[in-house]
Amino acid sequence: MGRTFGGFVTIRGLAKFSDIVNCSEAKDYQREIIPQHLIEINHYYEERENLFFPEVILSLELKYDFTKPNAISGTSPLRDISSGTRFKSNEDEVDIQVLAKRHPNDTLRVANVFLNNNDIKFLGRIDGNHRLTAEDNQNIYDEEIPFCIVLFESSNITHHEKMLFFNINSKSVALTTEETLKSIFEDEVNFDDELLQTNSSFGWEYYFTKQIKQNDINTYFSNLSNLFDGKFLTTFLKLFKLLLENDVIVQDVNEIQKVREALTHINTNIYCDELLQNNNNSSVFSAFLFYQLKAPELMNFLKKWVLKNEIFNIDELEPKSIIKIMDNIANHKVKKIFVAMPYWSHEKVTEYNKLFNEALNELEESINLPFQLELYPIMRHRGASVRIDEQLLNQIRTCDIFIADLTEANMNVVYETAFAEGLKIPSLLIKDEGDPAELPFDMDKRLYKPYKKSSYYSQIKSIVKYNLKTILES
Repeated sequence: MGRTFGGFVTIRGLAKFSDIVNCSEAKDYQREIIPQHLIEINHYYEERENLFFPEVILSLELKYDFTKPNAISGTSPLRDISSGTRFKSNEDEVDIQVLAKRHPNDTLRVANVFLNNNDIKFLGRIDGNHRLTAEDNQNIYDEEIPFCIVLFESSNITHHEKMLFFNINSKSVALTTEETLKSIFEDEVNFDDELLQTNSSFGWEYYFTKQIKQNDINTYFSNLSNLFDGKFLTTFLKLFKLLLENDVIVQDVNEIQKVREALTHINTNIYCDELLQNNNNSSVFSAFLFYQLKAPELMNFLKKWVLKNEIFNIDELEPKSIIKIMDNIANHKVKKIFVAMPYWSHEKVTEYNKLFNEALNELEESINLPFQLELYPIMRHRGASVRIDEQLLNQIRTCDIFIADLTEANMNVVYETAFAEGLKIPSLLIKDEGDPAELPFDMDKRLYKPYKKSSYYSQIKSIVKYNLKTILES
């Protein structure tokens, strides 16, 4: 027992975890319990590796009612205890007995604290509430843990409890995650790659983070060098955890090469923009890297969306929030384009794929669209064999715009065009103006855009860009 700096009277000691849990409770000024924090603490207790338990800080109200019969008029709880006089409450069953000094020069005072009712929560929790709430673990329940009880009289307990809570939580400057990670990653002897991968206190996100060096970023990815604002390791640790949780990367040492390739693309094609270069919003950067690895086809659209809405100027924005918003936009704002054409040759199909992709990209660049344009690859398929007719019809069902080259009145193209018309899908029809083939009677009334075979590549691109712009705007 003692007075720290001559201030509050405190009693420090050890007690069973379960006893402190059973006779203490959180006060109303405590923050809400954080479920994820409880899970992490319980896991820490269960693993027991490097287990350390700082003392919990508790409060004890010394109650005394002078109006009761046999009350001692001169009783002053804190003064009596400090002078070595026994204090016994006449309101509850708190009994504090200060033991005699062992010898005249002994500065250590020892006290017995008796809390004689198992049904009463005598102690308030000033600091350590989360650690005491995470009690679902028999590994720790019967262990002794350190405590500090601060003694208060009833007249001032609420004020002093809240002041202590405020001072404990606001005056200290915690060691940052960045400083902690740096000390771990720079110690190759005690924290090698295998330990980071396998130790339950760390994980593969720590291993991957260690592989990304800030000097390399500054040297080889100079457009990204202003991003991290003293939080380089912290940013990548959160990012790798996000990538692993969403199965964007797997637990394999070779995955780091994929990440470096993605960094190269982002540095060259995304952060070439001065607005992004001069901004240190690491959450936006994390979202870019996430999509470059998971869905690179969305990168141009994501860049436009970020720049148009100045997302990089929003503080306290988590990468998960950007990704959730982007997923919603991508799910509802991607316009699928289906192109039907005769099969003239493999080379011609390849040329049409190139032609239409170029036209869509140029259209996206020329006007500010609130969505992305995506071409269903024409007559191209990867993976297990499927029924080609079912695949084509499903693509037409899900497309937003249907385009058909009616040259030669190809039966397959005519059928697909009629199918799209039946679904009332906006359609753009084109045809070689010198083609002698006649369309069926039911179709020859439909308007189509003619092109010259001699310059079909440039003419079809122009037709697509001009007419799709009108269709999209409507």
